Amino acid sequence: MKLLEVRGVKLAVDGREILHGIDFEMEQGETVVVLGKNGAGKSSLAGVVMGIFGEDKNREKVAGKVIFNGKDMSKKSLDARAREGIFMSFQAPVEISGVNMMEMLWSALEERDRKALARREVEEKIAEAVRELGVDAFTAGREVNVGASGGERKKNEILQMMVLEPKLAILDEIDSGLDVDAAGKMSEVLAKYQEKTGVGYMIITHNMRILEKMKVDKVYMFDNGRVKRIGGREIIKEVERVGFLK
Repeated sequence: MKLLEVRGVKLAVDGREILHGIDFEMEQGETVVVLGKNGAGKSSLAGVVMGIFGEDKNREKVAGKVIFNGKDMSKKSLDARAREGIFMSFQAPVEISGVNMMEMLWSALEERDRKALARREVEEKIAEAVRELGVDAFTAGREVNVGASGGERKKNEILQMMVLEPKLAILDEIDSGLDVDAAGKMSEVLAKYQEKTGVGYMIITHNMRILEKMKVDKVYMFDNGRVKRIGGREIIKEVERVGFLK
């Protein structure tokens, strides 16, 4: 069954069209990689799928369909999409002063499941994710990303994903801020988590190291707001060989 179908999606911001009729799809449990130069439209597509674009109707115009898990989400809000099981990590995660990770995830889980959860139940979910990810056990007690390095922020994003257990995780440059060894470790963690849960990954990256331990089912190459090529690992091998995105 298809997890995500994007049909003829266009995005215009302040009257300038950024995405020009994108078609994109992935099956449940797949890893689909999105490559392209800066400004090619990769993050814009992610924002449309998540529901970030289209909220400001005075500036942003979105056309086309986003179908998730068989449901048309095109007119649904960002929070409705999150409840359905779409998660997105951001290139530059923000600090949230006064709110610790435990409180944020507890609130998110209760809102999604529409029921009260015991603190111990949430603590156990976080503790398991902390062990699997190999981060500081005190992470959950800290204010979200306050004083955190770039690498720590990216690990915090994956910690949130592992606790929330989405059906689709959109990972936008999750490797930026990580050194070579940390990127390799992150690749291993993501691969194991997918094997355990069946989560589908839409991975936007410039760093092929993050894909080292992961199965890659499909690759989309973007250029100037359009899909330039669709293929498999041969595209990744080409990028690795020439050292840059053509």
